[in-house]
Amino acid sequence: MEKSNVFLLSILLMASLFYISHAFKLWSYTIDRVSIRGVVYCSLDGDPSAPPVSNATVYIECPGSNSTLAQAVTNQVGVFTLVFNPANTSFDNPSKCDIKVNLPTNSCFIYPPGGVLIASVVNEIYGGSISLENFIVIASYAATTFLSPG
Repeated sequence: MEKSNVFLLSILLMASLFYISHAFKLWSYTIDRVSIRGVVYCSLDGDPSAPPVSNATVYIECPGSNSTLAQAVTNQVGVFTLVFNPANTSFDNPSKCDIKVNLPTNSCFIYPPGGVLIASVVNEIYGGSISLENFIVIASYAATTFLSPG
């Protein structure tokens, strides 16, 4: 019985060290939530004077992940906010992730190749920001302009 307890304790210790070593960190803070904000315009080249795209599903994909990390729907002025917990994701290098939106939608009738516009993740204007809300550390990012791939 003692051997099984020692074995179980060593498994728990290894699992806890795995979580610590693979946690997403920014400026030495372990990040609990990631928030990415952006705007989708009905344009193949990201023209900010184009009309906004409302009710479009925006999602983020990163290399090494088999699924979408998060998704959100744009509001009436094309704004979206993706929020997710990075602990169990492949969000260790945000600049390699793609934010995508499928078009056309009811508010935008353009046809990009493959039906998708793509943006990247960038730090906010202030070089990235971290906030502490109810003891949750949130890293805030922004999306670049959505462009037609290629």
